Amino acid sequence: MKETAWKAGRKPARGGVPNLICIAEPLHILAAELGRVADRITAILPWTELLHAVAAPDLPALQNIAALCLSHARIEIVFSYNPDRDGRNTKLLGSVGLDNAHISKVLPPVYEQAGLKIIRIEKLANMELAQYETAWAKRLAFGRSRDIWRLIVTLLS
Repeated sequence: MKETAWKAGRKPARGGVPNLICIAEPLHILAAELGRVADRITAILPWTELLHAVAAPDLPALQNIAALCLSHARIEIVFSYNPDRDGRNTKLLGSVGLDNAHISKVLPPVYEQAGLKIIRIEKLANMELAQYETAWAKRLAFGRSRDIWRLIVTLLS
């Protein structure tokens, strides 16, 4: 988050953003304290509770994400889970199988219950993670092959 904040503080011609807010708090606190402030939310390779929220999925957590969004907000979520290698998340995801059927059939109706609409589901190749400027994304981009999904989401109209 430090690197993102530093880059955002640069001049706009050099990639700076004048209105970026980086906050590390649980979703329920963010939604209660901030209200509808976000025109863009990005979750790149979430883990533990946030991975569970977006991938299991968890309705109250998704409602908290929706509560942060302005009417025209765009949400991008990139996530991956390999039960053989991501043991820390096993307890939270339990028996949820993050496969194409789960992503395409289970997620959309729960997201809609939360007031969100998945407008695009993409499966990414490992190398596509290199475009995200996080150390973990770059590490996975050049690691062993794994399933990676990107969801593009908006608020329901």
